[in-house]
Order: sequence, then structure tokens, then C-alpha cells
Amino acid sequence: MADTYVSTKSAGAATDEEGRPYANGFRPATYDWDGWTCADCTVCGAGTECADCEACTAFAFPYPPHWAKDWEEGMPERGVEGFGGPGGMSTGRGLVDDGGDWVLIELNRDAAATARAAGHWVVEADIRSLDPRHPALRGTRRFHGSPPCQTLSDAGKRAGWNAKEISELQSIMWQASEAFGFLEVDDLCSLYGGPHHYFGDVIDGMEDHPDAHGFGELCGSGHLPPCMTPAAFRERAASVVSDERTALMAEMLIWPMCLVQIGAPLVSITMEQSANLLKQTPALAEAIQSEIVEGFGWAWCSWQIADAADYGAATHRERAWMVATRYDKPRYAEEIDGEAAARGMWAHVLKKTGRLPYWTPELGRCIEPYQGRPALPTVTVAAALNLSEDWWADTRGKRKVNPATGKAMGGGSFRLNTVGQCVTAPWYGVRFRPADVPQGEGTITISLPDLGALVGFPRDHPWTYIPPRAGAKGTRNIAQMIADGVSVFNGAAFSAAVQGADWYEPTAAYQAKLYRLGADSRTAIEPTSPARLRRAEQMSLFGETDDKQLLRKLFAPRTLAAPVSTDRVA
Repeated sequence: MADTYVSTKSAGAATDEEGRPYANGFRPATYDWDGWTCADCTVCGAGTECADCEACTAFAFPYPPHWAKDWEEGMPERGVEGFGGPGGMSTGRGLVDDGGDWVLIELNRDAAATARAAGHWVVEADIRSLDPRHPALRGTRRFHGSPPCQTLSDAGKRAGWNAKEISELQSIMWQASEAFGFLEVDDLCSLYGGPHHYFGDVIDGMEDHPDAHGFGELCGSGHLPPCMTPAAFRERAASVVSDERTALMAEMLIWPMCLVQIGAPLVSITMEQSANLLKQTPALAEAIQSEIVEGFGWAWCSWQIADAADYGAATHRERAWMVATRYDKPRYAEEIDGEAAARGMWAHVLKKTGRLPYWTPELGRCIEPYQGRPALPTVTVAAALNLSEDWWADTRGKRKVNPATGKAMGGGSFRLNTVGQCVTAPWYGVRFRPADVPQGEGTITISLPDLGALVGFPRDHPWTYIPPRAGAKGTRNIAQMIADGVSVFNGAAFSAAVQGADWYEPTAAYQAKLYRLGADSRTAIEPTSPARLRRAEQMSLFGETDDKQLLRKLFAPRTLAAPVSTDRVA
């Protein structure tokens, strides 16, 4: 797509804004675009909407046709969300700012279809196939990204933990500001053959040049023009890592810098990623922060780890969050003890090596959404799903019993009277049971809407699966989407830091509705009561249609094991 909008006007020698030719065949990486917009469209000039205009639709593709119009103050803010997933961040953003004009970019077809069904404009594509210098993006004011975390996750192969690869990728990412035209230098005359390097010192062999020790008409400080295309930078980043998904972190610099390069009024960047980005590979976070603050020249860039359970979710979800703003401090900005924060963040490294990691982002700034207000209610899994607090959840099926202790081995079970563990894809097979039922013998399953609710998604979120073959249900695929998605609660808190209204009241109202936090919502239900049977039917993952079949499953004869203490963690 990089060459889609290249004009024949660029065939001659490239020149800068003052008409000076660049030396040695240098050519800026900006789009050479002839300037056409909807303002020049005769069809729209006659009153046709951009969505009905072939010229505007073709010009803006794959973005909304009305983005062919120049953005003006008073219009809804345009935003781009990279790695949009099934719409968790978008749903959270909607709690605090439902008037935005956002485009989501997502490769996974099921996640893209889900977000589209939820009402979002989705570009279903590999983000690396898109050029952020597309002229339709010149009105973008906000950018958010949630790059894939598989190479950083504890559960994966941890390719993103490789110190040598991370060091090389960090070095490349440090060059983003130079690659995309944001490196300020003392002397630009190096572009025209000298006599100075771009830091102002004299080039070897040019000491006798008339301007060597003075200031000529081609000399002067300023920003180096961009010297790389997004495609070239991506290729370079991918060349140093064993898993190309790690290199997707570079998109968090490529997109914002290229958007500003083409004149977009970008004012904020937010990012969500695995907590291991900070804990295990802080050099990448440092590279992004240093390029945004020092290279890009923005006013604020903070990093922190935030748990969705601290903002209202019924399950834990620790994620690294970055907030960057161009001109001013974001909402909820706070200055904190960065040294203490660093020692807490990398205590595991300090214990092992006796020192902190060499390359780390500054942690002396953070976002504190509560601002001294009472925390939102802690919601247990039992309360979220309207189950008895003394029930248990088994996430791994029946476990063997340790003969020495009489307790089930291997974990995978927890009481419902607490905030749940982080939801992962295998949770689609979780089973619930009363305390007197042996571990692994529960019969109550969980529905996908309830699984999504534990993370923070509304129960009516339109989870969508496109089966590759007849009969495929996609249960595991949807559960994986839920596990990968941004928690709506964190999405609201960190979106509000840069846009829209304060997060507190709308999120509290959303939490109360999602988890039914009214006076009667936490009343225990007897396992054999009619209400329990109705709830069991609602929670059936596969949607039983035969009540008799459901009752047979609930009350099928079974051989009970010896009584086991209910205070165990199986």
C-alpha cells in the first residue's frame, strides 16, 4: 500500500519546502499527494454525503468516506486504534466519550467481526500493511494501541524476553525520531554536501570550504527531514527478532510520528500491553518513552502497571499502561517517587543481580484516576455471577488427591468469594460447584456472556465467530478473544486521562449494572431451588434446549469421595 498515493510529480529531483535540492539522491518519506480532498469534490458539493460518493469513498478507503473531508474544530475527534481486538478499549472509551470518530485496525477476523457488530468502524488488516501517511488520516487527534502480548506473556515461549533481541530492537526504535523527521540538529547543510555534519562539526576534508567556520546560506539548525518509509522501518525492526510479533511494538512510534509528519493534530497516545513489558523487557518501554519525550518533544509520557480489579472488574488483569500527551499534563497526572517505584517494579531483578535494569523508563509520573475518591466496590466472582459465596470454581477439571494431605493436587480451583484470577482461554470449560461437592465434579458451566462480564464486557456484547467449516462452534476462539481483550474498566479510566468526561461516575454506574449490585443481587440461592435451576440453564455454555436433559446432568447419580475440607485451594 506504500505506493498507492505516489504522484508522478515526484519523478524529478526532490526539494525541501524552500525549493533547495537534496544531496546524494535523498528523498523525504512523506506521501507525495496532489492535495485532493472532499472540498474539491463536485459530487459532494451538490449535497451528496461522502458515504454515497464514489470519489470520497475511494480516496478515504479503507477509512470512513467522510474522512475525505478535512477535520475542523467542532467535529467529533478522530482516533485510530491499532490492534483493536473485539472492542474492549472502545467500549471503555465509550463510557467517557461516546462522541468520538474512531477507526479500529484488527487482523483477527472474529475479533474484527465482533467489534464491527458492536458498531465500530473496523479495518480488517495486518497493521503493517497500512501506511499511516494516508492523506485521509490527516485529521487524527488520538492514537491507541494494544500490541499482541504473546511473546511477552508468562504462558508463551517468552521470545520477547531475549535480552540480545530486545537490545537490538531498542536501538532501532531509538532511531524513530530521525527516521520520521523529528530529530533536531545544529546544521542541516549536511543534506546538501556539507561542509558540516548535522551536529555542526566540520566534515573531514572540508576544512577549507568557505562556510566551514561560518554560516552559509545552506546552513542552519532545524529538524532532519524523514529518511525512511514505514515499510522500511518495519522491515528493519523485524529483522532483529525471532518472533515478528515482538517487532509490532515499533508501531507505537511509527503511527504517531507518521501521523504528525503529515500534519495530523495528534494530541495523545495511549497504550496497553502485558505487564511483562515493564517487568521483563523495560528497555522497549524506555525506547518508546525516550522517543516520545526527547525525540518527539511531547510534554508527558508515563508508564505504570494497573489491575482491572482495582477499577471495578470481577477478575484480575494486570497490564502495562502508557499515557502520552503532546502539550499539557493529562487528567489524573501525578508526580511520584520514581526511585521507589523502580525498586518495587524491578524488585525481582534487584534481588537477583543487586542492581536495577540498566535501561528502564522513568516511573516518576503516573495516572491516578481515583484522585482520592473511594475505590469502586470490590466484586467477587460469586457476586458477578449471582452464585453463592461458598461455592468453588474448577478451571482444570478433576485433580488427583495427595494421599498425605487429602487435598487435590495441582491447583486450578478457587473459592468464589474473592476476585477471580485473570481470565484465560481455558476458562470456557470452568465448572462451578457447592462446597460439599468434590473437586472436579461440578456440573454448572459458564456462558460466554458471563465469561466476558468477568473481564468487564457487557453481557450483550456481540461475540462473533465465523466458522471455517460446518458445525464449528468457536467456543474456544471466543474465549480467547475475551482473554485477550482490554478490560472495559481500565479502558474507561485511561481513556478519560486524555479525553471525554471523568471516568468515576459513569464507570460506577456501568459496574453496578453489569454485576447487578443492587440490594438483592448478592442473595445466596440454594443449589436445588427453582432459581438455581433457572440460573444453571442460563449459564450453560452450549445452551441446552431440553430441560429434562439439563436436570439429568445436574442430578445424575455419582459416587462421592471422602469429605474434603472446604477451606482448601485445590
